[in-house]
Amino acid sequence: MSPTKLDLLNLQAEDIRNWYVDKTLKDPHRQEIQSLNTQRICVMGGCGQVGSHLITKLFEYGYPLDHLTINDDLRLGKRDNLPAILRDRVDTRCHREYAFQPNAQPDILIFVGGRSSVPHFHDLSEVLDEVAIWKTILEWCVAENIRLIFASTSSLCKKRPSLEDQRVWPASLYEAAKLMMEDMAIQQALCNNLSVQICRFFSVYGVTEQHKGKYGNLYTQVLWHALEQTPFKLWGRTGQFKPGEQTRDTIFAAEVSRALLYLLTLPHPRPQIDNISELVFNIGQGKPTSIHAMIQQIEVLLPPELQPIIVEAEVPKDIQNYVVHTWGNPHKLLGTDFQPLFTDHPENLKFIAYALSSNMDWYWSVVEYLRHQALINV
Repeated sequence: MSPTKLDLLNLQAEDIRNWYVDKTLKDPHRQEIQSLNTQRICVMGGCGQVGSHLITKLFEYGYPLDHLTINDDLRLGKRDNLPAILRDRVDTRCHREYAFQPNAQPDILIFVGGRSSVPHFHDLSEVLDEVAIWKTILEWCVAENIRLIFASTSSLCKKRPSLEDQRVWPASLYEAAKLMMEDMAIQQALCNNLSVQICRFFSVYGVTEQHKGKYGNLYTQVLWHALEQTPFKLWGRTGQFKPGEQTRDTIFAAEVSRALLYLLTLPHPRPQIDNISELVFNIGQGKPTSIHAMIQQIEVLLPPELQPIIVEAEVPKDIQNYVVHTWGNPHKLLGTDFQPLFTDHPENLKFIAYALSSNMDWYWSVVEYLRHQALINV
């Protein structure tokens, strides 16, 4: 009988499990995040990568499931990304239809939905469609006094390292949509007292990401291609950068979830016409990693039989304004006394590799254990 991937990995499941469990149970922000248990939360885009990690983090901390509503039309998300008990509780209407007639009125709306990358936009009509959906969501939040936090994108940030008060501009239709969403939310905050926090995500990688396919994070794409022993295309551009010289400010999805939930425990932002600094946050680690370094970390993690198969290629000609480097300064987030927890990329990769190689059963058993611990300690 040929060895399984788990046999080949030779990872210590109990050690990896204890690593994640210990970090979660001893999270310095655990009590603060659990204070959200009295709030009704709606997650739009709940079956996508970030949305599912957010919901899983709430689940691990014992959040009351009857306070949670999930909206995802499943175009880009997947029910299996959620804890089993929640998979049949997803409202699959489009975001706009849901905002017109929600299942319940939340206290907090976490929006991590909509089109999530450059290839999802083909012309200006799709930008306008996204903006029309956003208009309905903003009007809903203002009318019902719902606190809003939502995902923007670090792709808007053209300077390295980027700061939240630097000017940003769009170089793609995706970025144009996100910038319009940011500006509309800021205007509603200034004119209609909308309570909103804007989060510019840098390069997020995590466990529930394979449904994204070629649009997944470079870190995890290299990892799962190696586990499947399929070639990974590593892009370069002659005369500009060699394959693997790209850098990404990477951050583990569990850390992003902690950051978003922690921001929701802070007082409602109160922007002024000459100072909107309370509204925008970079969500990253502030430490760019080259793709070469990512590959090397994965090579160390995996046995000879599962080494990455790298094929160098030119950036496709139809991709304009390819982002070579990302680097954000999360000083505002850290200035709130937020304490990062999942900062060691190789350790995070071990966790992801074991989860993927065990067909996710092991991962969900860890999540269920953490929820049980949260509920018995209430």
